[in-house]
Amino acid sequence: MSERAGETPVLRALRAAATAVAEAGRGARGLGTAERRALLAEVDRTATVLATVRAELLLAERDAGTWQGRGDRSFAAWRGRTSRAGARAGAAEERRADTLAAIPGLREAAVAGRASLAHVDAVARVVATGSEAVRTALTSPPVQAELTDLAERLDAGQFATAVARIAARTDAAALERDHQAQRSARYLHVVDAADGTRVSGRLDRMAGHRLRLALEALTPRPAADDDRTAEQRRADALTAMADTILSLPDTVPGAAQTPHVSFLMTAEAWAGLRAARRAAADRAEAGRPVQDDLAGTLAAAGPVEPVTLEDGTPVPASEVTRALCDCELTRIVLDAADEPLNLGRTVRRYTGAQRRAVLARDGGCFWEGCGMPPRWLEVHHLDWWERDGGETSVADGVGACSYHHHEVHRRDLLVRRVPLDPSEKGAGARRVRYVVTTRDGRVVSGAGELARAG
Repeated sequence: MSERAGETPVLRALRAAATAVAEAGRGARGLGTAERRALLAEVDRTATVLATVRAELLLAERDAGTWQGRGDRSFAAWRGRTSRAGARAGAAEERRADTLAAIPGLREAAVAGRASLAHVDAVARVVATGSEAVRTALTSPPVQAELTDLAERLDAGQFATAVARIAARTDAAALERDHQAQRSARYLHVVDAADGTRVSGRLDRMAGHRLRLALEALTPRPAADDDRTAEQRRADALTAMADTILSLPDTVPGAAQTPHVSFLMTAEAWAGLRAARRAAADRAEAGRPVQDDLAGTLAAAGPVEPVTLEDGTPVPASEVTRALCDCELTRIVLDAADEPLNLGRTVRRYTGAQRRAVLARDGGCFWEGCGMPPRWLEVHHLDWWERDGGETSVADGVGACSYHHHEVHRRDLLVRRVPLDPSEKGAGARRVRYVVTTRDGRVVSGAGELARAG
């Protein structure tokens, strides 16, 4: 191989090594199994090492500022143009470089072959989108050691979920704020057109998870003669869901069957969640300022071990507290190796008879002005089940639509039952009214009822 003018020994060695590996690759079919696998493993490790070197070179170039002056709007744009990979790839390389610089323990693991580039990129995504508290935690020595250990034991997908759990454990308030932002951006379009009905929309991750589980339940493994595409099978599953809902008898409330979604809660997560809510209640009772929503309550409480889905995905606290109002709980005792030893009795929350009694009494959603009919309501505990130790009784239950049920838990609101004035009885479906207040007593719904109650 001819030498190029001005080429350093390092460049010459790198070119020579690349040429030798390329030659070996062309003869891969002639290699024995052991030799082929050993070469493949070393190529993987070397590619990761080269990526860490590239990261250091990119940061040096960015810090030098010599990339400027060619009309590129950012360093990522410059990198995308010069590498011909595009601005998106350039931005990804810059994030990876920043992550390796900020978390030297992860860089060392990558160089040693204990972490892949996919592991590094999983951390980079969390660093790029996480709060300052999360970024600080990820760069701390104990968490760096935890990340390195996880990277050695988990594949990239499992590792990404584990990193998300660390972020949720560090800043539960940020997870809750992100969940509320997703909920605020939700929408669903159902448009009738000449060629059919078009459905498009956007859901928060938890709602999307429930929808995916429902669709999967209605799309089992296809038969040998089933020639539908995956998209067609999902469309048919959505239609089947609609048919099932429409065929339910009117006497069955729409929320009579709780969603079959598993939330995994450790004793630490349960204690942390209860402590955060109890602390907020104590501050309110003492007349001290309280937070306006659950995210603020969690931020004031500090780190809280997250509740997760079965795959380890962290669940926002408002989703947990809403589900605990009306769900099935199963106690599972684990040994030191996290192996199940005992499966406890499932505890059913509100029964069908209790639901019918609650909804017959309330006649609709507790929130003033909400017109959701009773058959679509859930049941909320006036004294929260997980925070206040509320009983699963008709007296402690209140009919709530999904949206306002979520708002009560998100905003940490109090709901109080107010009897109807004698003159109002028999005028409608309702037999009671409700007043909703913040922890510090500000009325957010039912001001008229509060005035009437005097």
